[in-house]
Amino acid sequence: MKKTKIKKTAVICTCCAIISTNTVFAVSDINNVKIQIDNEWVQEDLEPFIENERTLVLLDKLTEKLGIKAVSDLETGTIKIYSDDVTIEMTVGKNNAKITENEGGSLKEKTVDCEISPITKDEKIYVPLRFAAEILGTDVSWDNSLRAVTINTENTAVEKPINFETLDIQTIKDSKLLSGLYDENYMNKGMYCLTDSDYMYVLISAGEKNTGGYSVTIDSITEVTPGTVYIHAALNSPAEGSMVTQALTYPNVMVKFKKGDIGNVKWALSAEKSRAEETEIEKNDVVEFVQKFGGQLKMVSLLSSEDMLKDDMQKYYGNYVTDDLIEKWVKSPESAPGKLTSSPWPERISVMSAEKTDEDIYVVNGTIYEITSDQIQKVGFAAKRPITLEVAKTDGKWIIDSLEMGEYEEVSKDSFIYRNDEYGFTFTLPENWKGYSIQNDIWNGSSLIEGKEDTSGPIIYIRHPLWTEDEPRQDIPVMIFTKEQWQCLQNEEFSVSAAPIPPSKLGENSTHVFALPARYNYSFLTGYEEVEKILETNPLQGFEVK
Repeated sequence: MKKTKIKKTAVICTCCAIISTNTVFAVSDINNVKIQIDNEWVQEDLEPFIENERTLVLLDKLTEKLGIKAVSDLETGTIKIYSDDVTIEMTVGKNNAKITENEGGSLKEKTVDCEISPITKDEKIYVPLRFAAEILGTDVSWDNSLRAVTINTENTAVEKPINFETLDIQTIKDSKLLSGLYDENYMNKGMYCLTDSDYMYVLISAGEKNTGGYSVTIDSITEVTPGTVYIHAALNSPAEGSMVTQALTYPNVMVKFKKGDIGNVKWALSAEKSRAEETEIEKNDVVEFVQKFGGQLKMVSLLSSEDMLKDDMQKYYGNYVTDDLIEKWVKSPESAPGKLTSSPWPERISVMSAEKTDEDIYVVNGTIYEITSDQIQKVGFAAKRPITLEVAKTDGKWIIDSLEMGEYEEVSKDSFIYRNDEYGFTFTLPENWKGYSIQNDIWNGSSLIEGKEDTSGPIIYIRHPLWTEDEPRQDIPVMIFTKEQWQCLQNEEFSVSAAPIPPSKLGENSTHVFALPARYNYSFLTGYEEVEKILETNPLQGFEVK
């Protein structure tokens, strides 16, 4: 069986249509249910039957005929269907599905409803035919003359490069038509197009930048499906250390190509990462790596026998530290991080700084916090001690090749923690914040890309106990982003405020990023200086929600 070419854009245009279709393929007599895939009659293999006026078919046989992979568990009723660019996750008895689409290496997730759920019958799993087939990007239709469901997997994707010409500014200014398009839109971020005779003209603008040195280039223009082209553009940043104009600029590019049958244009503008941005990303990776190592410390008892200690260190530290360090710690457990007593135990490493000292080498300073079972929910920690680590990249992986711990420091017994189990973070607060309250609200993000919807998410305000309407005090705001939202924000796909700078990251876990709004304290309310000092202590720590 040949492998089906599933089109990349299927989910974008079909999800809504799937839910609202009124077409009923089912007929009263099961023997009349006919199914044709690429001109091959397959109803006997698919074992179709009718449920609530919808046709269901055998999962394994459907994916086999489409040339794709499926994994299912009859006991739990879970189903995963994989194509090159789309994954469907469904559950027997549940009328919704999780769709994950790979768009240029970025995973986009959404949940959609379906009119009928998968079911089990005779220890086999059956799925709704039209839903699964359309989500995977095939063309599904009802042939009334044949009284049959027809599925076409051929030629669903074009993937044809389009030849284009980049227009210089003089050419644009010499044309009344093009100069009108340019003058009206070049300052506004977005895509703008017009047609003239046989050609289509497209202007892509990156919006306002604070300096010169920026440019926009077109990487490719591709006809992805009949009549639809996809333009991939890149925003190029000025080279680090280069001399640039200290004035507002509006980088853009205009191209022309033959229109032909093209009636729909889609686009994406990706930002080329500067060296500083790449360093910041690398630094964040190092910090996350050290934090993950900190989560392993409670798994190693330093009082174990030498053989057991070596085994535990290899098991829990082996992916984080060098073999030489493990050998050193096995011989001298007192120099090693880990669990000295049953309680308290080392819960985490809070990173205070990470400085790049050489190519692929960082020195990280932080604090090991130890807690007891009573302190998980209320008191911040029982003990703390400073820690300094050297982290180096070897064979493409970060590894800790040296580690030094300081003496235990005096701990205030009056600090305490706010713990959010919904999103997975803790926030350490000083004594005078006892009796705080939590205010929940929504942040709103305005899309900067034409045709893309606005987005939103939760924001939590930790409010001082002395706050009143007559005498408000400075709140501690924590914006909560999904990992996808945070990446889109870094790519300048949407804006969350009028401030020229984005929110700053406070912490993260595997599913969310927690951030401080830009200019959160612009009103200089009572207590803003105290909030600034609290934030300097790196008080927010993410954890995994079970």
